[in-house]
Amino acid sequence: MARKRGFGELERRRSVTGVVTYRARYAMPDGTRYSRTFGTKLDAEAWLALERSLIDRDEWTPPKARQLAEAKRQAAARANTVAAFANRYLAERELRPNTISGYRQLLATRILPYFGEMPLRDVTLSEIKAWRASLDGSTESTNAAAYRLLRSLMQAAEEEELIDRAPPKIRGAGSARVKRVAVPATLDELAVIIEAMPERLRLLIVLAAFVGLREGELLELRRSDIDGVTGRVSVTRKIDKDIIPGAKDACPNCGRVISAPKTASGVRTVHVPPPFLPMLQKHLLEHTAPGPTGLLFAGDRTDHMSVRYLMDRYRPAREAAGRPDLTIHHLRHTALTIAGQHGATAAELQARAGHASQAAMAIYQHATLDRDKSIAERIGETYDTWHAKQTT
Repeated sequence: MARKRGFGELERRRSVTGVVTYRARYAMPDGTRYSRTFGTKLDAEAWLALERSLIDRDEWTPPKARQLAEAKRQAAARANTVAAFANRYLAERELRPNTISGYRQLLATRILPYFGEMPLRDVTLSEIKAWRASLDGSTESTNAAAYRLLRSLMQAAEEEELIDRAPPKIRGAGSARVKRVAVPATLDELAVIIEAMPERLRLLIVLAAFVGLREGELLELRRSDIDGVTGRVSVTRKIDKDIIPGAKDACPNCGRVISAPKTASGVRTVHVPPPFLPMLQKHLLEHTAPGPTGLLFAGDRTDHMSVRYLMDRYRPAREAAGRPDLTIHHLRHTALTIAGQHGATAAELQARAGHASQAAMAIYQHATLDRDKSIAERIGETYDTWHAKQTT
């Protein structure tokens, strides 16, 4: 017998085999009746309470329609695998070509072998922990990068409402310990390296080791970026490394992309220390490709110099200085260390290096071109003093 309630009815039933069930039902104002059978009285009451709540909030739809919508939602969730969403993530965002290349490498080698066909909704904190435990511990920095990418994917999925909530962040998972700190080069070592380089590449070492330009920025510098009188260098572009595997074998420049620096702070103006201005002026006259867009460090056919070409000449020079560990990037580290030793503030180092971080952006705005020129002059004074001692 059905028992009437404040909303709906609840009927206890017993089958011929003695199984007890509870049928909950209610009627809408148009006379349409809806019912469901449950194994427990508590579940039946909960269903009636939910239906009443939906009606009160004016969110009610027929139960069958809701069941179909939920089935479709679950089917869509199953279709939204990590692999499928990752491909769409890369295709729909304005990412730099080499960033996309790096992400695809992380997906192929770290993320998709574990998560590829897993629905996004099944990527839980415990699954992520199990995945991290399965990674090769000797590739700590790559593992950290893979975690950062996976977390970005999950946060994007949450923003698109494909999942209710991204898994909680694992503290420290996105960073790796620094295994080796770069040792800056000394002035004596830099002198040996500069002298051992071909004359047309000596200025490149100076711009890396005393100004702090990146390798990609150096190889894309053009005559119009340089003021040979004041030593001002405008950094507005860079060349990315080969991003298409094997492209350079068939076409030396096919895999390269010229782009703006990665962040707005990378677009900057810096100064060459005064003692190197004669070298800069001579280089502009004798070694720079012709025309205002001529490359400062051109390859054999006035096109971009390849990294391999540069390293084939830089490697013997650094070995002659007893620094086989010193990469081109370490020369940039040397430049910033020297600037810091000459009193550059954190904001000034930020500006000279073209770095960007949320913590430094506020003070970065106080760094000026005049101050950068002053830093370059002080670096030059130290170099002059050192050079005078070498010649006496």
